[in-house]
Amino acid sequence: MPGQLSLEKTFLLAAWVEGLVYGFFFCIFCATMYIQFSGTAYVRSRDRHTSVMMIISGVMFFIATWHLIMNCIRLLRGYVDHRLTPGGPVAYIGNLRPWDHILKDTLYATQENLGSAAAIYRCWVLWGRDWKVILLPCILLIVNLVAGYTVCATYASVDPTSTVFNPRLNTWIKIFYSLAVVLNIITTGLMSYRIWTTHKRSAAYSTGQSRLIPVLRILVESAALQLIVEIVLLALYCQDINAQYILLESVASIVGITFNAITIRIKLHSMKGESSSHQHSSAAASHPTQTIGSVPMRRIHVNITQDVEDHSDSYLNDKLSRSDKLSRA
Repeated sequence: MPGQLSLEKTFLLAAWVEGLVYGFFFCIFCATMYIQFSGTAYVRSRDRHTSVMMIISGVMFFIATWHLIMNCIRLLRGYVDHRLTPGGPVAYIGNLRPWDHILKDTLYATQENLGSAAAIYRCWVLWGRDWKVILLPCILLIVNLVAGYTVCATYASVDPTSTVFNPRLNTWIKIFYSLAVVLNIITTGLMSYRIWTTHKRSAAYSTGQSRLIPVLRILVESAALQLIVEIVLLALYCQDINAQYILLESVASIVGITFNAITIRIKLHSMKGESSSHQHSSAAASHPTQTIGSVPMRRIHVNITQDVEDHSDSYLNDKLSRSDKLSRA
């Protein structure tokens, strides 16, 4: 297609962009781990939900790191070891049959589906562990698993000169990309709807600014990054544009960024709420001494030992549960 980037430039740009995006992911992942496990200001989370979230975050970081390493190895082999072979670097990097390419794309498919599974799990928790809500997303996830791994298995039998636009791969790849977009929209929509309806039901019974609306904004803004990338990737692939490789190699890190961004921003929001409550209590304690008639009431100092347990993602679920109880009262 005229006007396209050459594959030589595309592969180099793809590796450079992935390294840049992975750098952001690395910083966000480290910040998430620090906030979750720092004992300086808040007690470590101990609930099961938080443990699951942290395990998923660690697995995503491992997959994204492995994916980056595989791309670096392939880039070095292509532009150094195969620079003088027939076809040059493009023939090596563009070949779909080698084990390292199959492994690299298998890591990508796993990361994409893991991100969708994590979003479905969040929906399940926020909706009170109601399986009916996540039935459709689970079915779509199973179909996407089949599509993604079918593509990876087909790589081994295609012609060495074939590209990802090969008719044998085209349908499955479009299904995979499309379902990734649909799953993102459905899961984000379900979580947003749950937060919004809970806020509307409890608004009449609460005073002050709602803490659910900022969380809703966090959820939508964080998920938007991955959704936009997936939509653009699908559009580029459907038009057979080589630039799709640039986005494709970065998705493994982008999925991790989206997941951790939601976790860390909700965590920071909960910490801010705890800090505001503490300041409010301090301000109340500084009021002048009350009296009974002209006789001042004697102050009694009470030392209270309080165990604080913050659940990060569970913070949102706790807020929803409390709002539901308030609206039913």
